[in-house]
Amino acid sequence: MKKVFIGFLVGFLSPLIFFVVGEPLLIHLALPGYYGTFLLIGVCFLICQFRLSRGRANAIWKDWPIMLGLNTVPLITAVIMAIGDDLAPGLGLFLTGFGGTLVGAVVASQAARKREKA
Repeated sequence: MKKVFIGFLVGFLSPLIFFVVGEPLLIHLALPGYYGTFLLIGVCFLICQFRLSRGRANAIWKDWPIMLGLNTVPLITAVIMAIGDDLAPGLGLFLTGFGGTLVGAVVASQAARKREKA
């Protein structure tokens, strides 16, 4: 339960990255800045999920509460953005965060299996 709460708190990085880092990148670089922001969010969620699921051989199946906690804030942000303005940025934010989370769980699982074999 502690890791779920930590994942929820770490999920607050996604709107921070999107609005604080992404807006200046979008203004200065236009479309490449937009894609760079989503790439940064995905990598951030990959690292966070990897750290939260480290050492678990079947993290992709057992750590779904942590993944859900990590992606709660991006989902809420996407819903608020869809209601108020445009669906595309919010949906991109959620899908990128969710994709990074899944990849992080898979990488943590593979690393744990490799460590068990050695």
